[in-house]
Formats: sequence, C-alpha cells, structure tokens
Amino acid sequence: MDPIDLYLSALALGLGVFVALWPVSLVRRDASVVDAWWGPGFLAGLALVWSLSGAPDHARAVLLLTLVGAWSLRLGFVLVRRRLAEGEEDARYRDIRKSWGLAFWWKSLFIVFVLQGVLQFVVALAPLAGLTAAPSPLGFFGIAGAGLAILGLALETQADRELDRFKATAKPGALMTTGLRAHVRHPNYAGEIAFWWGIWLVAAEAGAFWTILSPLLLTFLLVKISGAAMTGDHLRRSKPGYAEWAARTPAFLPRLSRNARMPAE
Repeated sequence: MDPIDLYLSALALGLGVFVALWPVSLVRRDASVVDAWWGPGFLAGLALVWSLSGAPDHARAVLLLTLVGAWSLRLGFVLVRRRLAEGEEDARYRDIRKSWGLAFWWKSLFIVFVLQGVLQFVVALAPLAGLTAAPSPLGFFGIAGAGLAILGLALETQADRELDRFKATAKPGALMTTGLRAHVRHPNYAGEIAFWWGIWLVAAEAGAFWTILSPLLLTFLLVKISGAAMTGDHLRRSKPGYAEWAARTPAFLPRLSRNARMPAE
C-alpha cells in the first residue's frame, strides 16, 4: 500500500474509536473515558500499519513497535487504573465542563474526542514514518534515540509510581513535593517529551526528518495546553503551598546550580 493510504488507515482507526467513546462519556457523564484510548491508540495504529505494510521485521520497525508498544500499554494501564480508583471525572475535564456549561455535551465531541484523534495521529507520524521507511541499519542517531526514549519511559514510570504511592496515603489537599518532584514539577511530562524526541530520532535516521512536527506538537501540548499548563493551574487552585513549591522548583529540567532561582509558571 502507498504510505499515504497506510497513514490514513491509522487515522481512521484512531478517530473511529474516539468517536465511539463519545456516547459512552455522555452516559457516564465522564469525558475521562477519552484517555483510555490515548495511549493504546498509538500501538493500535502502528500495529495496523505494520500489518498492512507486510509485517516488516527489520531492526528499526521492531524497535519502534517495541518502544511505542511499551509506552502505550503502560500509559493506558495507568490512566484506566487511576480512573477506576478515583471514581470520578478527571479534574481537567471537570473544569472544561464547568466553563462550557450546558453546551459541553456536544462541544466535547469535537474539542475533546475528534481533536484528540487528530492530535494522536500527528504525534504518531514519527513512528509511522519510521516503520514504513525503507530498511536501513541502525546508526548513532537511531541508537541514541532509543536510549533517550527508554530514559523518558523510565522517568515517566517512576514519576507515576511515586505519585500513586503518595495518593494512597496522603491527606486530602496534600501537595506532593518529594521524590522526583523535589527536582522538577512535572517529571512525568518531562519523561514523555524525552520519549517522543527519542522516537523521532529513530525515525529521522531513516529519512523521516519531516516528522519533527510529531515531537514539536507533543512538546507544545504538554508545556502550553493540556499538560503542565492545566495541571499547574489546577494545583495552584486546589493545593496550598503550590506557589512556594513552584517558585523553587523548575517545571521540567532540574536546575544545575542550587543557588539558581526559577520563576513560577
């Protein structure tokens, strides 16, 4: 199949599942169900393209499938487990529901579900392009990208593990400032950014330099839109002591000097 047709197949799959989840969210009054497909949807799209392109078994294809598969399944498990444990809609969606009022039910189809399908596809372009590229040996950039992706995945995993342990025993309203969060405010988002830049390096080495839009979009979303920006705003309003912690703790990269000062968001 032509690469464009392969990409469109992945887009159709992702959008189809996101749209199918929309009526579920209306019945449950919980737009958080959209998150159940965010992570696993990447692996599903990649697996579909891999199958339609003849199941290539060269090193780059196997590496991308393995890395994205591990990231996808881990994230999906964590998000679904948290929703079941918390038993209520994610605070980000509650805030949006409150601001949109009665129009939320139909606006959510386009702004929450369809939009996430499009964003998922754009972010997935790097591994999709790397998977369908002509076979070539892994070189320095491919190996370095894999290392960066593994580092990012490990950082995400540890950050989420620490947060889950903290939530299990913390009092209501408590703010977590220990572990990785003693050094950066958003270690999970920092890990995710590192992961997707690593994936892009693996793909770019095979000629897919144009997919730099993938990590750029992911970084922009996590820094300015749905990640750190929304999380920070929610914590600022709901957790006493957030302003002081934010003033002394950088958002993504630990400061090199103990005496360096970092402004709050």
